[in-house]
Amino acid sequence: MHKIIILLRSLYGYLLKWAYDLRLLRVPELGTRQQEDVIVSLTSYGRRVQEGVVCYSIYSILRQTLQPKRIILWLGEKEWNDTNLPKHVAALRSKGVEIRYCHDMKSYTKLLPALALCPEDHIITVDDDILYPVNLIANLSKHHHQYPHAIITPNLYLPHKNGEEYTPYLSWPLDTPEKPMLYHFPMGCASCWYPPHSLREDMLDYSLAQQYAPNADDVWFWAAGIANGTLKYRTNWSYHIISFDAIYQYLHNGSALQHSNVKGNSLTNDMQISATMKYVKAQYGIS
Repeated sequence: MHKIIILLRSLYGYLLKWAYDLRLLRVPELGTRQQEDVIVSLTSYGRRVQEGVVCYSIYSILRQTLQPKRIILWLGEKEWNDTNLPKHVAALRSKGVEIRYCHDMKSYTKLLPALALCPEDHIITVDDDILYPVNLIANLSKHHHQYPHAIITPNLYLPHKNGEEYTPYLSWPLDTPEKPMLYHFPMGCASCWYPPHSLREDMLDYSLAQQYAPNADDVWFWAAGIANGTLKYRTNWSYHIISFDAIYQYLHNGSALQHSNVKGNSLTNDMQISATMKYVKAQYGIS
């Protein structure tokens, strides 16, 4: 049943994609609607850039009822530049989207360069294969103003431990705490609002993150929030994740990080969680 639901949502995502292609859905320019003082940051790579997959995620951000003040798409500088950027991606600039090139840090690229460029700004991270609902930023903003120092996300999980070890990542339940909590786990693909200085500064080092969570930026950022004492809060509104790329990912093993991180018994993700939290305990005395 779960696979059928994913398939139906993916088909719905493809219908939305075709609606964009046929211009049945209008994509406004940045700054043409009411804006929130926040930056949306994301990254993409390979086929998702070449075939324009990332464009549709950005379209859904441009269509927000409450637009961000900036949208920054980070691309690996060894793979992309202005001379080989596909036309449909380059055309995002005409909508007000910034395209910047940087060192490729895999999924970490969606946040680390933005934190370095704009350390005093609020930043929302999103994924490059998700169609976001038009009221995403409005809902994140509502709860941000309620808890201005907390990391805000629509999906928050409650980690469980068995003695000193965490139970498998896939067994953690979705939770809706009544107040912001320290140890809850934000689900990155659903979007996360990071206030400035909400993550432990000395953990914003990609070479360090590679040692403990090379393929799990969500895990590392979760731990960096814990090490910083930053609380997390789930909005009282959530949505079904619509990915028009899910069918491709299912048919092409290795096309997404989730294939190594959470398929099977989620061994890779669980190993990275264990290694990261052991580092946090040893380095900061937090268990």
